[in-house]
Amino acid sequence: MKRDDEKRTGSVLNIRWVYLFSLLIIVGGVMSYGLISMLFLHLNEKNAKTMLAMIPPMIVFVLLGMRYVTIGIRARSQKLIDAIHRVSEGDLSVELDIKNAQEYTQVYREFNAMVRELSHTKQEMESFVNEFAHEFKTPIAAINGFAEILCEDGTLTREEEKEYLNVIAEQSKRLLRLSQNALLLSKVEALEVVTNKETYDLGEQVRKCVILLLPQIEEKKLQLNMEEDMSLHFTGNREMLEHVWINLIGNAIKFTQEGGSIFINGFEDQNELHVRIRDTGVGMSDETKEHIFDKYYQNDTTNATKGNGIGLSIVKRITELSGGRIIVESNLNEGSCFEVILPKK
Repeated sequence: MKRDDEKRTGSVLNIRWVYLFSLLIIVGGVMSYGLISMLFLHLNEKNAKTMLAMIPPMIVFVLLGMRYVTIGIRARSQKLIDAIHRVSEGDLSVELDIKNAQEYTQVYREFNAMVRELSHTKQEMESFVNEFAHEFKTPIAAINGFAEILCEDGTLTREEEKEYLNVIAEQSKRLLRLSQNALLLSKVEALEVVTNKETYDLGEQVRKCVILLLPQIEEKKLQLNMEEDMSLHFTGNREMLEHVWINLIGNAIKFTQEGGSIFINGFEDQNELHVRIRDTGVGMSDETKEHIFDKYYQNDTTNATKGNGIGLSIVKRITELSGGRIIVESNLNEGSCFEVILPKK
C-alpha cells in the first residue's frame, strides 16, 4: 500500500509540473506576442489591454483541455499498472480492454498477449507435473505391491518369487528410463542454441545405434534391412542426435510384430540430409499421428507395449534444435515411416 501511495503521489506531482510548465508557456507566449505586436505593429494601449485580458480565459481553456487529456492518460496508465501488479501476484486471468485505449492500444494488446503466453506456459507446467506424477505412480505402485507380497507371503513357490522379482526389475528399469527421459526432455526444451558441434557421418552413427539395439532385434526375430553404404556428413551435436536414432529404431522394434521387418536408408539432395526408418508394424491412426509428438501421449492404450510417451517429444525437439524437421507417414496395421530431415550446413 505504501508503494502504491508513493506511486500515486509521484504521478500527481508530475502532472502538476506539466500544468505549471504549460501555464508558463501560455503566459510567456501571449506576453511575447503582445510585446512584439506593440513594438512592430504599434498597437495602442486599449488593444494591448484587450490582448492581456484574453490571457485568463485562454489559460483556463488550455488547462481544462490538458486536465481532460491527462486524466484520460493517467486512468489508462493506472489500468496498466494495476494489471501488472495483479500478474506479479500470480493472477493470469487479467485482460485489458483495448476499446478506447487510444495511445495505449498497442501496449494493451502486447500486454494481453504476454499474459496469455504466461497462462499457457503455466498450464503446460502443471500438466507436465501431473502427467509426470501419474507416470511415476504406476511403476512405484507395482514395485511396492510385489515387494510387500514377497515380504509377507511365505507360501510362494520359487517360480512365483522369481516371477514377482522379474516384475519388480522390469518396473525399476521403466522408472529409470522415465526419469532419464524426463531429465533429457527438460534439458533439450530449455536449450535455444546447440553447442559442441562437430562434423561426422550420420550413417555410421545410425549403424552404431543399431548394434546397441541388436539384442532386441534378434529377440523378436526381426528382419533388418539397412543401406550398407549410407554416408551422410552432418555438422551438429553428436550426443544429442544419438538419442533420435535410438528412440526411432527402438520404437520400430517395439511396435513391429515378431518376424516383421525394419528398413533404414538415407540420402541427400542439394540442401538437406534425409534418414528414413520404416517398419512393418502396427501403424497408427490419423488421430494418433496428430498427437504422436505430444508429451506423454501413447499410441498403445492396451499397455501391450511399455513406454512413457516422452521419446518422440525428445526426437522432435532435438531435430528442431539441429535445424531440421521430422515427417511421419503411417496407416493402421500397415507400419510407420519416420523421416528425419537435417540441413547440410
